[in-house]
Amino acid sequence: MKWALGALLVLAAAPALAQVSEFSKHKKPKEDSAPVALALNLVFSTTYWQQVEVSTSGPVGDVSALVRQGYYKLEIIELVMMSHDGRQPLAKTVEKRKKGADLADIAADYHLAWVPLEQSALAVEDIVDKQYLPLFPEKRRRKERDEW
Repeated sequence: MKWALGALLVLAAAPALAQVSEFSKHKKPKEDSAPVALALNLVFSTTYWQQVEVSTSGPVGDVSALVRQGYYKLEIIELVMMSHDGRQPLAKTVEKRKKGADLADIAADYHLAWVPLEQSALAVEDIVDKQYLPLFPEKRRRKERDEW
């Protein structure tokens, strides 16, 4: 009797297992968080990220997406800092950059002095390089990741 009940449960679960198996075949591989995104998440406070209105994927998700789109570390730092100091959403600042606006022009649009902002961004980049990036070594070489 117990054997029959167990067999019945297995037969009842078979369609659900097939659906899970089918779903896992079509699931995209999980994208790794970029080390620079993890480091910047530690450099800037939660309040800082809230003020630049990151998306629901969070700062690591947003910055990782920018890295995958080809933005450089310093450029990302400058975009984040401009958004914060200019009291603008990061997405708006990135959109201006995607449309070809120069970083100095974006800063001018936000009524920010470009040279001090760039110097601050360079100082942040130095801190990121020395203190935070070593905490997050790359899992795959850049060439392997780009060929994906």
